[in-house]
Amino acid sequence: MSVEKEMTAGRNDIGNYSTKPNLQNDLFDNIIGYEDIKKLFFLSFESQRPIHILLVGPPASAKTLFMLGCMKLERSYFTLGTHSTRSGMVDYLFEKRPRFLIVDEIEHMSIRDQTVLLSLMETGIIAETKFMKTRNTQLKTWVFATANGTNHLLTPLLSRFMVLHFKQYKFENFLDVSIHMLGRDGIAKDIANQIADQVWHKMKSKDIRDCIKIAHLAKTKDDVNFIVETLLRYGKISNSTDDKKQS
Repeated sequence: MSVEKEMTAGRNDIGNYSTKPNLQNDLFDNIIGYEDIKKLFFLSFESQRPIHILLVGPPASAKTLFMLGCMKLERSYFTLGTHSTRSGMVDYLFEKRPRFLIVDEIEHMSIRDQTVLLSLMETGIIAETKFMKTRNTQLKTWVFATANGTNHLLTPLLSRFMVLHFKQYKFENFLDVSIHMLGRDGIAKDIANQIADQVWHKMKSKDIRDCIKIAHLAKTKDDVNFIVETLLRYGKISNSTDDKKQS
C-alpha cells in the first residue's frame, strides 16, 4: 500500500492530525536539514517488509521531531520508553494492531519489556500465555524509536534496527533550527536570533527546548536578556559556583 494512502486524519493517543496534498513536505516539515534521513524514512514506509529505524544521539538533536512526524501516519501508536510495559504493549498490539509503533527513549524500557519487541520486529508474531490461556497473532508493524545511547538495549533488539547516529548541533545548525521552530510559533526572527545566541553562548545550552521556553515568555529583546540573566543567577551552575566560594 502506498504511503499516501496510509495518511489520513489519524487518531492516536496524542491527538488528531490532518494531512496535506504534498505528503513529503508535510510529514517532517518542522525539521531543518537531514534530507537524507527523511528520504530513508520514506523508503522504509514504502518497503514491502518492515524496516525498523532507531535514531541515536544527544538530547535536542531532532530525534523526537522525527518521531512526532511519524505520528501523523494512520494506525500509528506513540509511547515513551519510561511508560512502556510488556503487558500494556502486548494488550495494545493485540487490540489495535498498529502499523507503526513509535517508541521515544527506548533505552528506558526494562530488559523484560524490550523482549516483547524481538519477535514482533523479526517475524511479526506476538504470543502470550496468561492464566493458562495462550493467544497469538501476526502483525505487519514498523518500529521507529529513539535513544540517547544503546548501552541498555538488548543486543538482539539492536540488531533488528537500522541504526542512525545523530551528532550534536553546531551553532549554525542550532541557530537555523531555533529560528525555524520559533518562527512557527510567531516569534520574530530578530528575537529568535537573540534567544538562540544567548542560550548557546551565555547559558551554554545546546537544547532547543530552552529556546522555546524563553520564547514563550519574552516579547522583547530586553525580556530575553532579563530571562536569561535570571536563569543564570538562579541556575544550577550559578548555585554550584556560590557553594564553592562559601566553602
